[in-house]
Amino acid sequence: MKNLKTNLLSLFLLSLSTFSFAQIEFGVKGGVGLSNTTIVHGVSKERVGFLVGGVAKYQLTTRNENHYLQAEVLYTTQGEYSLYKEGGEKYKAFLNYINIPIMYKYYFDDQGKDFFVEGGPQLGFKVSEKFDENEPERENNVPKSFDLAFNIGGGYSIDRKYEINLRYQYGLIDTYDYKRWDNGTNRSSFLTLGITYFFK
Repeated sequence: MKNLKTNLLSLFLLSLSTFSFAQIEFGVKGGVGLSNTTIVHGVSKERVGFLVGGVAKYQLTTRNENHYLQAEVLYTTQGEYSLYKEGGEKYKAFLNYINIPIMYKYYFDDQGKDFFVEGGPQLGFKVSEKFDENEPERENNVPKSFDLAFNIGGGYSIDRKYEINLRYQYGLIDTYDYKRWDNGTNRSSFLTLGITYFFK
C-alpha cells in the first residue's frame, strides 16, 4: 500500500510538471457536505462537514474550451456519528483529510454560462481523527492513513469564473482495518456542495 501511495502521488506531481503554467487557471474552493462510513460503528448517522482549498484547471485542447483537467487540494472534515440502541447515545467518529481529486471536466458549451460534468479519482491523506472515549467499539477505531476514492458530479459555471457544483465521493478501499463482518466493507462517502472562484 505504501508503494501504491508513493507511485500515485509521483504520477500526479509528474503530470502537473508537464503543464504550461500559462494554460493553467488557479482558484479557491469551499463548501459543505454530508459524510458517512458503512458497516463499522453500529448504526451510522451522517456528519455535516466542510471543505476548503485550492484548485488548478488545465485546458486539454486549444480547439475548443470544453475539455479540462482539474486538480484540487482540499482540507475536508469527514466521518460519522455512531448510534447505539442501548441508551440511544450518539458517538463521534470523525476523520479529517487532505484530499487531492484529479477531475476530468466537460463543459457542454464554450460560452460564458453553461453546465458541466466531472469525474475522476482522488487520493486522501488522513491528518487527524477524533473519537469519543466512551465509544463502545473504540478498540476497533483504527482508521487507515490513506484513502482512495472516485468522484462524480456536475455543476454550473458563470463566465468560467464562478462555479457551483454537486459532487459525490465514494471510497474504493476500506476506511478502517476492522470489519464488523468477515465479508463486510467499510467504505466512506461524501456528498458535497461546493463553490469555486477562479482568479482571472
